[in-house]
Amino acid sequence: MAKLDKLITYAYLKEECDLPQNIDDIDLEHKIYRAQEMLRMILGDAFYQAFLSEYKSTLSAAYQALYSPYVKQFVAWQSHQFYVVKANFKSTRSGYRVHTEENSVVATDAQMAPIHKDANQQAQYYKELLIGFLDSHASDYPLYTTRCGTKNVSGNGFHISAVKNKNCDKHRRSCKTC
Repeated sequence: MAKLDKLITYAYLKEECDLPQNIDDIDLEHKIYRAQEMLRMILGDAFYQAFLSEYKSTLSAAYQALYSPYVKQFVAWQSHQFYVVKANFKSTRSGYRVHTEENSVVATDAQMAPIHKDANQQAQYYKELLIGFLDSHASDYPLYTTRCGTKNVSGNGFHISAVKNKNCDKHRRSCKTC
């Protein structure tokens, strides 16, 4: 993914998620890419590509309403979730190393657990806001599919074929309209 394709800036990510300004941008590059891949999974490839094309030129009113705040916040918090997992580590040629400074101590797994949980909950919250917005404004986005059973917009592609969920993905409950 080219640098021009990023849907958020490093500065926005740091401000939105309250990250220190001295984090190297390169440490956030792949996290933003992965978050945008999650967005692509939610939107579907055709809609994602159309959105990206609009983003590169000028966003129409409908796409602007989707982008700010929904896409921006989702991509930022999903990036943050990916960042937190490896925040204490540095990848080197000889494997991962724990990052320390002169007077610092690396956080333990027990200390990191609530941070991981919070990052996960925030990313999930903004994902649900994004999906809710898309579901309620589906007529503005013809490439977005909301019909039950045609696409899993929750981003979870795992299914057991012997067990069928009787709930509608669109309404997240039993549905007779879809």
